[in-house]
Amino acid sequence: MVKELIKMIKLTVLLYIVCSLGYTFLIWGIGKIAFPFQAGGSIVYKNSKPIGSMLIGEKFTSPYIFNGRPSYAGNGYNGTESGASNYAPTNGKYINHEKKLIDKFLKENPSVKKGEIPVDIVTGSGSGLGPYISIAAALDQVTRISSLTGISQAALYRLVKRNISYRQFGIFGTPGVNTVNLNLKLSLLIKKYNLKLYERIFKGLV
Repeated sequence: MVKELIKMIKLTVLLYIVCSLGYTFLIWGIGKIAFPFQAGGSIVYKNSKPIGSMLIGEKFTSPYIFNGRPSYAGNGYNGTESGASNYAPTNGKYINHEKKLIDKFLKENPSVKKGEIPVDIVTGSGSGLGPYISIAAALDQVTRISSLTGISQAALYRLVKRNISYRQFGIFGTPGVNTVNLNLKLSLLIKKYNLKLYERIFKGLV
């Protein structure tokens, strides 16, 4: 009986070492070697200081850049309060809030017709942290950004097209645009066209 108990304890310890510690460090090591950027949290740096992550959206509100989805995580994209609004589609508060978001988007982007607003740009994601918007949501903001920055619409369309994330393996997910990445690339374009505007807008972002 005692011998059997000792065997079980030894087996439990061995399985713990192999499955919990060994497997974890093996996968971590493979990730660090094969995918160092992703395994490290896809962190974006400025002057060797972390300023964000490609995996978590930012609360972009400037009319000069691409805005992301509404976020109900804290005051917006708060990683410690991830979550959705949890309102039902028929909830009066939710309906009124959506109307305000739609009116705001139409006011900022008058070239977009009311019935053609991409759903994602006026509704929050389940996590409240998603950095991606649809291609249509990005393209609908081109006219506004062009008029405010002086950058041609053609250049901004090319910028969006070059930064589309397509389906993984051509099967999984939905094509979209990462707003963190897109605005980083936009910052370089604005810097090229208007240094003073660049310094005013992107102090905290790039």
